Amino acid sequence: MKPFKKNKVPKAPVSPERKVQKRKRLRRVSVSAAGLAFALAAVILLNLVCTNLTDRFDLTLDLTANRLYEITDDTKTMLEGMEETVDITILASEDDFRNDSYYGKVYTLLNKYINLAGDKLNVEYIDPYTNPNVVSRYSDLAATIQAGSVIVSYGDHTRVLNDSDFYTTESSSSYSGYSTVTGFQGEQALTSAITAVTNDETPVAYILQGHNESVSTTFTSMLTNAGFTVSLLNLTEEKEIPDDASVLVISLPQADLTEKEADLIDAFIKNGGDLMVFDGTLSPTSLPVLYSYLKEWGAAVQADMVLDADYNISEEPDILAQLTDSDVNSALDSKTDMVLVTPNAKSITAELDSSVSDRTIETLMESRSTSYSKVLTDETEYDSYTKEDSDTDGPFALATLSTYTGNDDGGQVFVCTAALMMSDDLMSASSLLNQPFLSNVVDQMQPNLDVVTIAAKSLSAEPLVTGTTAQFVIFLLLALFPLAIFGAGIAVFFRRRKL
Repeated sequence: MKPFKKNKVPKAPVSPERKVQKRKRLRRVSVSAAGLAFALAAVILLNLVCTNLTDRFDLTLDLTANRLYEITDDTKTMLEGMEETVDITILASEDDFRNDSYYGKVYTLLNKYINLAGDKLNVEYIDPYTNPNVVSRYSDLAATIQAGSVIVSYGDHTRVLNDSDFYTTESSSSYSGYSTVTGFQGEQALTSAITAVTNDETPVAYILQGHNESVSTTFTSMLTNAGFTVSLLNLTEEKEIPDDASVLVISLPQADLTEKEADLIDAFIKNGGDLMVFDGTLSPTSLPVLYSYLKEWGAAVQADMVLDADYNISEEPDILAQLTDSDVNSALDSKTDMVLVTPNAKSITAELDSSVSDRTIETLMESRSTSYSKVLTDETEYDSYTKEDSDTDGPFALATLSTYTGNDDGGQVFVCTAALMMSDDLMSASSLLNQPFLSNVVDQMQPNLDVVTIAAKSLSAEPLVTGTTAQFVIFLLLALFPLAIFGAGIAVFFRRRKL
């Protein structure tokens, strides 16, 4: 018996319309595939071109919360106008430096410097572990260099920058010796180092010792960044002021000067040197030799404490001062949004004796009209800082600048009776005018120096606060537009299925 054969049903002929639709569908698929391939190739090519341009011309966009890598116009002008080639040696491999949690930010910023300065910045990365002999080049700097050090040099001038130079810190009140990194000051460190090594001369600032003085490390760093070599000087031992001295600093002395020291300082000033004196309520009220000498320059320091119930922060003695309209302060006119914190200040009576004709004095900083002063002695203990009838009304001079006019050298004497204004935390705060003010004073006293003052960038992101318009735009971008695109895609899909 033959097996049963199932009869095949002949296929229905394809209509011309179906053939046309099939060809159209195949054409659309082909066009879509070709378009997708072309778009993918274009994206890859564009990515390669953009990466090359970014590496070559620094086309990166700084989207960090506080614009950490934004460079000020002063730095751009300095870099684009460089005439000498400055060497920057980094004691680390480039990969290690770029990937380091601290130095990585310096790496990004340094690349911006290189793009602006061109061949005037010669940057070399040397791994000290695989090239230990490189350290021998800097044997005279052995105490300051370490792995990761950024060594900026030109000729015989050298500056060594470590991680602590690129960041600001804030001491913790809870743990002794513990500090938190709060800001990035990479531009301040790099710009001031390049400026310092390219200065024709390196002036020396001497911090006077021998009277239990104290000076903040931030103030010392400010002098170093300005191009000074900072050294200590004890006149009771040395008996003379070195010939290379440009500036002398007396800060919060706890014992009086001798007459011999005052005579040496006087001769130094009249020979063109500059003196900076920082006093305050933490110094004794009785320093007869020092105060008598300052009075000769028109700065009579008073035995009092300046207070201001309306303008203070945290504690009553931490008053807010203001700049005068002196020409010396004109460089700070653009910083009107910043404030001066001047803790534990004494007042100054700024007035020269009528018989004195070889010097001038002007007030640079003063308290506000709401301030008042209380009499202060070495035994004074206040139960209250509240204003009383016996208190003297302000405003009071808190910082003065005297200039010697007896010859062409023109030495100057700066007196500030709010010494704690240069404490590390106040000098490091980018919102305060403390450091810019003192930097400007140094700049005025030493006009041949290029004093660099660039505020640190905070590392803490501020919360995003948006208004009604901004919130609506964000809603459009993050909600309505994506939903509209998604809906359009669904509509196109169902329309094409019917074809």
